[in-house]
Amino acid sequence: MIGFVRYGGVSAKLYALSGNLLTEDDYKNLLNQKSVPDIVRYLQSTKMYGDTLGTLNADQIHRRDLENLLEEDLLKDIKKIFSFFVTFDRNFMHLLFYRYEVENLKIAIRSVLNKEEYNINEMKRRFFDLGERSTIDPVKILGAKNQDEILDVLSGTPYQEVVRNAFASYKQTSPINLIGIVENALDSWLLAKTISASKNLGTSDQAIVKEIEGERADITDIEWLVRIKAFYDLKPEEAYNSLLPFHFRLRPDHLHAMCDSKGLKELVDVIKEGPYSDVYKELTEENALSRITLLGRRYLRLKAKGSITKLGNFSIATYFHYVLLKEFEIMDVATITEGVRYGIKPDEIKERLVIKL
Repeated sequence: MIGFVRYGGVSAKLYALSGNLLTEDDYKNLLNQKSVPDIVRYLQSTKMYGDTLGTLNADQIHRRDLENLLEEDLLKDIKKIFSFFVTFDRNFMHLLFYRYEVENLKIAIRSVLNKEEYNINEMKRRFFDLGERSTIDPVKILGAKNQDEILDVLSGTPYQEVVRNAFASYKQTSPINLIGIVENALDSWLLAKTISASKNLGTSDQAIVKEIEGERADITDIEWLVRIKAFYDLKPEEAYNSLLPFHFRLRPDHLHAMCDSKGLKELVDVIKEGPYSDVYKELTEENALSRITLLGRRYLRLKAKGSITKLGNFSIATYFHYVLLKEFEIMDVATITEGVRYGIKPDEIKERLVIKL
């Protein structure tokens, strides 16, 4: 009864929105478009993106602008969805928004640390527009010239101490990409806060959050360890200490085994012996770097697709079901658009999609 009271309205809304997700036929039609404007025109005809793209001139939309518009459409959906959570824990809802703010923060810090030359208007379009929910202005971070200035901009925000500790740990560890350490630290902070806040949702919803976020953490850390073994000379204990603070199916013994592995080939063997062996059965030393992200995303998409059936219609699973499926859909539209732009054959583009056609 509690689930129905809390999710009755939002479940109906999410069910309606989910019905607007692109179909397999839509994907096949998109793959056969001849140009980016053709893709935009096709999306304008769909229920999902018609309102967002309908009044725009398809011939004037750049590939990157299209992706930005679709991501803005997702944020608008999330804001609408939250208005239906009338009895929901506000702290947890804010953390769901923090995920997009953390992505803004990563983009800005990455640009500063890489000393990238950028067009300020182009960079602004890359950031999620969180409006009054934002606690940082990522454009101000872009103006920083070094680590100290980044920390100054973050003063008074929950991110300052996280980034400060990441900068400090970089000086104390084996040579490794500083950006990777910062992004890992931000992901760890957000995951820990989300899991902690889920305690206020009730036993059933807390278990759902732990499963969904825990499996996402599992997949993230497997990918992270592949990159560590491929590019960095980290000691096993350093690799272990860089992992996220919460997991679902990965147990400490398997995490240690992956960290202890000597080189990429041995790591791949350990991964294929673990709880995600079915996910990574086609993984090899040769294709690990090119396939690790896609295989993980395909698994998470399938889990999101089946989450309502497994976890219940009147639960927080309805939120993750819709939002994750739309996130992956936007990724796939971006992949198709990029492929069409560069004249890649449809069958080749299809192999790079999260959805399996």
